[in-house]
Amino acid sequence: MKLFLRLVTLGRRAYSVEHALPRYRFLRWLSGCDRTLPEEVMVRLSGGAIMHLPLLLAGMTCTLIAGVAMLIDAPSPFMLAWVTLILALMVGRVLEYRWRLKRAQRGQSTPVDGVLILALLWALSLGGLGAYALVAAPPALKLVAIGTLLVVSSSYPALCIGRPRLSVLLVLLADVPLKLAVPFQAESAYWIFVAQGPIYWLATLWFSCYLNGFAERALLGESRSRFQAEHDHLTGLHNRPGFYRRVDELRRSVAGVLPATLYYIDLDGFKQINDHQGHEAGDALLVDVARLFQQVLRQQDIVVRWGGDEFLLLLPGASEFLAADIAERLLTSVKALGMTYPGVGMSMGIAREADLRQLDAERLVKLIDRADAALYQAKRAGKGRYRHAC
Repeated sequence: MKLFLRLVTLGRRAYSVEHALPRYRFLRWLSGCDRTLPEEVMVRLSGGAIMHLPLLLAGMTCTLIAGVAMLIDAPSPFMLAWVTLILALMVGRVLEYRWRLKRAQRGQSTPVDGVLILALLWALSLGGLGAYALVAAPPALKLVAIGTLLVVSSSYPALCIGRPRLSVLLVLLADVPLKLAVPFQAESAYWIFVAQGPIYWLATLWFSCYLNGFAERALLGESRSRFQAEHDHLTGLHNRPGFYRRVDELRRSVAGVLPATLYYIDLDGFKQINDHQGHEAGDALLVDVARLFQQVLRQQDIVVRWGGDEFLLLLPGASEFLAADIAERLLTSVKALGMTYPGVGMSMGIAREADLRQLDAERLVKLIDRADAALYQAKRAGKGRYRHAC
């Protein structure tokens, strides 16, 4: 029971370790990275059960048991090499997991290339076992080896939900060697395997695509729901819940000391625009300001509509000089909107955090309060300017 609970715990940890999309072109193609899906959805599709360490080890163990039985009953250099290969693949999978775990503890995600390569080698070794058993093993062990091959290869579509190409390739690597071995044995009944091959492969492709469709629709729906819950419907910027989650993700992904600069921004003259030109003009102004922020800021910066005509900007890694330069550019750019929206301007308070990694929820609230106090000082000084927090 303790061993079972330990495996369950290990499985949960293995599944929760963050991973990234493959780096190598062929593996990216196998994973379907050429699909027009949000990156968040693609990353989750590139995970799946095949990333679950205990499941993969369980499958390898089943094949290892069949191979060891054949090695004991009829020792041969091939079977010795095959058993050694499976043990090496199992050790390699554990080492790969521990490497990913260490990177995750440093806030780094790891591409899944290693797991995919090990899975492809495992499928190919399984095909080699089936072919060898068909030609050289006694009838009882032949049944065990081929039965193991069929059971394990039939599980590939479930292990690779979201990646039908990978699923089909794994099945082919495991099944084709068995078909190729049929002419080298005397029993004519095994030609049935050859006749069944194309039907089995097409069924695998259909089933894999069927499961993939379900997975894509479910993840896309979840992604849209999360986006709507964490973004402002008018401007498309992060809202408060989205901001807190994004900052938490960012601080956990940082490996070393990284400063951060927070801007608390309030639009000057927004109420007059609403009163004199109507709420539609006010909404249009907010959209234009949001677009302006995205044009001036860097891709890694976080832009938030905090409420009404208030915005937050978080700039990770920005130096004091860059923070001041961006503040000046923002003031100038918003002031230029005065031709369309007379009297509009912007005031901002700026606060800095020395180490983004320490920016938990409590420290983040204090940082926002400091920037808000600096904004108040800018407003008192005459608006259209910025002030740094003490």
